[in-house]
Amino acid sequence: MTDSLEQPFDPGAVLSEPSILYRDQARMRIRTILFVVLGVQLLLATGLIAVALVMEQTQRETEQAEHRRFESFQLADQLRQSSDDLTRFARTYAATGDEKYRKYFETVLAIRNGDAPRPEGYEGVYWDLVAAGQTPTGEEHRAQSLRDRMLEAGFTTTEFDKLSESQARSDDLVQIENVAINAMQGRFDDGTGNFAREGPPDRERAIQLLHGKRYHEAKATIMEPIGEFQDMIESRTETAVAALNDRERSVKRFDMLLACTLFLTTLMSVVLIRRRVLAPIEEIAAAADRVSSGDLSARAQIKGSGEIATFGATFDAMVTSVGRQVEELENAHEELSKQTDELTEQTSRSEHLLLNVLPATIADRLKGGEEGIADSFPEVSVLFSDIVGFTKMSERLGARQVVEMLNDVFGLLDALAKKHKLEKIKTIGDCYMVVAGVPDRTSTHAQQIAEFALDMQETLRGYAESSGRPLRMRTGIHTGTVVAGIVGTSKFAYDLWGDVVNVASRMESTSEPGSIQVSDAVRVRLQDDYTFEERGSVELKGKGPMNTWYLTGRRICQARDPQE
Repeated sequence: MTDSLEQPFDPGAVLSEPSILYRDQARMRIRTILFVVLGVQLLLATGLIAVALVMEQTQRETEQAEHRRFESFQLADQLRQSSDDLTRFARTYAATGDEKYRKYFETVLAIRNGDAPRPEGYEGVYWDLVAAGQTPTGEEHRAQSLRDRMLEAGFTTTEFDKLSESQARSDDLVQIENVAINAMQGRFDDGTGNFAREGPPDRERAIQLLHGKRYHEAKATIMEPIGEFQDMIESRTETAVAALNDRERSVKRFDMLLACTLFLTTLMSVVLIRRRVLAPIEEIAAAADRVSSGDLSARAQIKGSGEIATFGATFDAMVTSVGRQVEELENAHEELSKQTDELTEQTSRSEHLLLNVLPATIADRLKGGEEGIADSFPEVSVLFSDIVGFTKMSERLGARQVVEMLNDVFGLLDALAKKHKLEKIKTIGDCYMVVAGVPDRTSTHAQQIAEFALDMQETLRGYAESSGRPLRMRTGIHTGTVVAGIVGTSKFAYDLWGDVVNVASRMESTSEPGSIQVSDAVRVRLQDDYTFEERGSVELKGKGPMNTWYLTGRRICQARDPQE
């Protein structure tokens, strides 16, 4: 690298002291103008927000006024409805003598007086459903008299007096209804206001009391104060809503004034920014486009004063400097390309080594950033095999010959494992371990292992004849559940754990030279396509006696590849 690459270009080096001073003065002028304009816009925006909050509060107060009117009308309607319900049940009881209507009458009175809780939906068609034999469900409100609810509603004294007057007249009407109900039960006023005098039930008197002129006149007196109360509520609500509407109209006019002022200041800002900032920047951008296209002779040549003009001069100086450095950068790029090619080659070599250590799918997961890779496989087949008499053979051979022989043998086994889609787990000395069904799950894992084991015998016989070494391998197979995963942090290894691994290893260690010893689990899965010879019970270390078999061959020759 040259000195020009080691020392980055400094735009400030091209500016003289007078130009720096003038630039600072120009920046102060533009900054002051922008700060004033933006400050005014900020104040206007704040005002708009405040106006919006006032409008929202006004709307909320309007809704509250309407809601209070609704609640007031609802309380008045409940007073009227309770009086109508009392009349209906008293008259029905007098007409039918059915006790349930008397109980309904007493319940309505108890709820209105606060002696019983008010059911959910009581303000609607509750008693119509109950009288029809239905039982409405829902959460009950707390017991509270209608008068107490009127007090909580915040009525004026005059409004409250009207409802109180109506309820008092309704209570007077209840006295007539009580006389009629007691007459139905054979109880009459003894002159003291108590129904202590008994006699025969008098339905005709009860009906006369509940349908007579006096009853209708008393009923009418109840409704008159309710109507006057509703007129008062309507008048009060209209006055409040009118005042709120006037306030809302005033706020809207002020909002419009603020919006217009904000629009004008924004327009001024746009014009200022367009003339002093955007137009010069567009000229610089055009020059930058020409430079990016390869024309290093392009210059912005911004006229005037201010920081944008200074920036244009700095840009022109930078382009000049860039032109001087292009050749050096090209040389650096060529060197970097060589280093990139070397890095790519090293990366490819590293990935190849990783695939030699781990299965492809596991390697992809590891490169993807996954940690703690471990999976459970309910159905796999594991094979262990080792060279018979390897220790004595290695004593007779030199170290190089031992390694060459193992490379030859394990190379042949690796090719067979790839052919039958098995995963080589590891070699320990002269022991070779493979698994079928890991990491790619398959339903033919037992057949794949069997084909590998039989092909392995044939391959070793051919190698023994060509090499002149009497090689035989002792093999064991077992099927079951394993856990597979990566162990290690600096040196990765893909390994298996589980009882099936231990049993397969014991199958290999107790097998006869040149034989393939399998468990009952393997034989059950393969007995339709392969031939077996029963060995009988074999004592396995740590497992106890287990019935085993020797895999001896295939029943059908064409079943060489279980996945075809």
